[in-house]
Amino acid sequence: MTAPEVSILIPVRAAAAFVADALASLRAQAPVAWEAILVGVDTDPAALQAAAAGDPRLRVSEHAAATEAEALHAAALQARSEVLGVLDGDDLLEPDALATLLAVLREWPDAGMAYGRHVLVDAGGRVLGPGPLCALPYTPDALLLDFMTGPLRLLRASAYRAAGGYRAAHADAADYDLCLRLSETCTIAHLPRVTYRHRVHASAPEVARWAEGIDARYAAFVDAVRRRGLDARYDCALEIDSWHILQPRTGGD
Repeated sequence: MTAPEVSILIPVRAAAAFVADALASLRAQAPVAWEAILVGVDTDPAALQAAAAGDPRLRVSEHAAATEAEALHAAALQARSEVLGVLDGDDLLEPDALATLLAVLREWPDAGMAYGRHVLVDAGGRVLGPGPLCALPYTPDALLLDFMTGPLRLLRASAYRAAGGYRAAHADAADYDLCLRLSETCTIAHLPRVTYRHRVHASAPEVARWAEGIDARYAAFVDAVRRRGLDARYDCALEIDSWHILQPRTGGD
């Protein structure tokens, strides 16, 4: 069997209220050859099997995991493509999202990851505005302070493995933690156009676990500062509005 051009991991939470829309946006990605692995997160397995039924490109990960990050990592290891992506089961791809980002990876053979911009939509799909931070210029240092590389990213599987993949640490900031480690091990390409619609609703993780997400992103930031050896020169701080701060150490420290 010919390997697909891209393997898409789809975390599906709780009632799976929006997964049909997410899959419809994936099926509209012609002419890209894709496969998708549905990853249940406190979801009825029967709902996942029903969502995947009738489409041989869809399958359900059977791996039991304690966290979403561990479940996504297990699914990534099952993927048949050399390019990985994540489509949240609440969200939507723009019609040319995969083709456009795959083209970026072809044009940048040294890039391990490519990402685009996104807009926010409400539960009914109405556009609320541009995604925060995604228009900011990317550099590895800038990523320490602002998480601008999300939510749709295509990764070379080799880059994913070299960075260590999704980890259980910082479970409420698994994407940020992964992107920080990728920024330390590979080139990242930014496509300055909208490729994704991120749905904001009461049960979305960034709403339901807002405080936990702030703490987890800060902990991932501190870990990255230490990995990069910056802790010898800087102290880390978290501003009240959740901004990450690097403060130069004074001579007496």
